[in-house]
Amino acid sequence: MDLTKPQPFPVFIENPDGSLVQGVVAGYEDCSPPTTPRTQVFQPGLPLGADVIKCLARHEMLFLFLLALQLLVECIFETMHVQYREDAIFELELIYPGVDPRVLRSLYWSAIFAECAYLGAFLFLGVIAAFRGKPRLYQRFSIVALVGTLGQLPLAYLNRFNLLTFFLRFISYAYGRFQWNLLYGIGLLTQEFSM
Repeated sequence: MDLTKPQPFPVFIENPDGSLVQGVVAGYEDCSPPTTPRTQVFQPGLPLGADVIKCLARHEMLFLFLLALQLLVECIFETMHVQYREDAIFELELIYPGVDPRVLRSLYWSAIFAECAYLGAFLFLGVIAAFRGKPRLYQRFSIVALVGTLGQLPLAYLNRFNLLTFFLRFISYAYGRFQWNLLYGIGLLTQEFSM
């Protein structure tokens, strides 16, 4: 490399303190940077891009799969609770000997009916939120999922706490919040660009 000839490209030199200095010959011009890939301005009147719609559709399908899995798991466990109710009530009589067995039986059946009613409301809200795709519906679903998640904790006193159901409800809550934030963010973007 001949250092007496001017170089057609910049030279970088490291100073003793570690900083870099660029050296160029007289008349050297940097290449112009490439243009940004977004050549169009966002237009809120146009529908969302195909990639955004595809992403939303994928998340809605995952959300519906999560709801279907939860329906399957909860139906299996509720069936088991009904089939083995006598054993469960007998165990409750051993745990709470001072409580009348009829009260324990009515509490146990009340818990079964409450769980079934909750599951119906939970799935109804989830399916409606997924098919309508409104952030407000996902927010309501998230609140119901959180209530159901925390509602699993008192069921431990009736020997009905189920860790898998607790986990699935919490995941449903988190995914509902994610969907709500995603749709809310897209709504904010379209409002921001329309102003």
